[in-house]
Amino acid sequence: MMLFPFFFVIIYIAILFGIFYLIYTWVNKFIRLREEHNNLLREIIKKMDSK
Repeated sequence: MMLFPFFFVIIYIAILFGIFYLIYTWVNKFIRLREEHNNLLREIIKKMDSK
């Protein structure tokens, strides 16, 4: 009888870690895309200035 609450706690913690992992990867992907976007804009501005 004592094992059921233990399993629920493990499942709950696993779900929480999964959610935090998804948020972490989404935020990193968003930041990486922002950096790439900023770099592309810098290159475009440099090319426009050199003309």
